[in-house]
Amino acid sequence: MRTACAAGVMAAVVLVSAPAVASAHRSAVKAETTAMVYDASGRYYGGGSVSEPRSAPLRCFVADIATVVKGSQWGAWSFSAYAIEPQHQLECRAGNGASIEHKIAGRWYVLWEGDEGYPPTHDKREGSLTLQGVPRAVARDLLAGITNR
Repeated sequence: MRTACAAGVMAAVVLVSAPAVASAHRSAVKAETTAMVYDASGRYYGGGSVSEPRSAPLRCFVADIATVVKGSQWGAWSFSAYAIEPQHQLECRAGNGASIEHKIAGRWYVLWEGDEGYPPTHDKREGSLTLQGVPRAVARDLLAGITNR
C-alpha cells in the first residue's frame, strides 16, 4: 500500500512540474532587468538612439530571458500589471508593447520594440540603421514570458 501511495505522489509531482519543464524562458533577475530597461533603452544595435531612456521605478516593468538555446543572450521587457493600474500609470509612464534586446559583448542592445506585428527574423535596414533579426523561437519564447505575468 505504501508503495502504491508513494508512486501516486511521485506521479502527481511529475505532472505538476511538467508545465515548468516545457517553459523555455525564465524571469530576469533584478540586475538583468535594470540593465535591459535603464541601460539599453537608449541604445539601439547599429548606433541609433532612443530619445528618452526609461526613468520609472523598476516595479513598473517585467523582464524575461530566453532559454530556448543554451547560453542565450536574448531578453525582453514590458510594463508590469502594477504599471497598468490607473493609479500608477503616471508614475510608470505606462505604454503597451514590448522591447526585445540582445546582449552583445556584455551590453544589452534594443533590437525590436513594438506593440503589434512581429520582430523581423532577418536583418532589416531602416534608414541608416540596420536592425538585427530576432530568431522566431526566441521571440515567441520571450513574448510568451512577459505576457503570461
